[in-house]
Amino acid sequence: MSASTEAILIEIVFGLGALIVIGGLLSLVVMKRHHQSMRPAMTVVLCGAGLVIIAILLNVLVFKTYDHVRVKKNQYYEATSLTTNMRASLASSRTANQPVSTQSKKASKNVTYLIKHLNQSKIAVKRAQVAQHELTTQKQPDLKLVRRNYRLILTGYFAGIIRQPATAQRVSQHAYHQVTTYSLTK
Repeated sequence: MSASTEAILIEIVFGLGALIVIGGLLSLVVMKRHHQSMRPAMTVVLCGAGLVIIAILLNVLVFKTYDHVRVKKNQYYEATSLTTNMRASLASSRTANQPVSTQSKKASKNVTYLIKHLNQSKIAVKRAQVAQHELTTQKQPDLKLVRRNYRLILTGYFAGIIRQPATAQRVSQHAYHQVTTYSLTK
């Protein structure tokens, strides 16, 4: 089931629970005015509140937000792992004439591994392998090629997990910015 379908089902359960709670509260008011037992109305309110709590728990347990977009938790962890490894693979290449560190080489291998195991297209796997080859075998890697391949990999990945093309493009740009931007720490 896709993330958007699950999100819609959770929102329907939440809305239904809220509607039941409102109906139960209205029946409480009516029963109080007519001096009748409030136990059936309280049962309805509690059932509705239970549905609302279940929907909230499902939302918390199933989804996380990546750049203010709701994605499944496993997709969130895949995206953060991918961007973290991409960032690490480019880390030793920030300055000119700097050799690629062993940590960067390992991170580039991790990117290729993740792309293969995330069932991405053969083109994305090939791009990851080309980037890995540049970073692991070349004394002076072509960083423009590596960054371009990483940008295209991220674009394809987010296009696959987010249905709206404009949102997928925005999230992909955010992820690429996370990969290529370095903050200086004190």
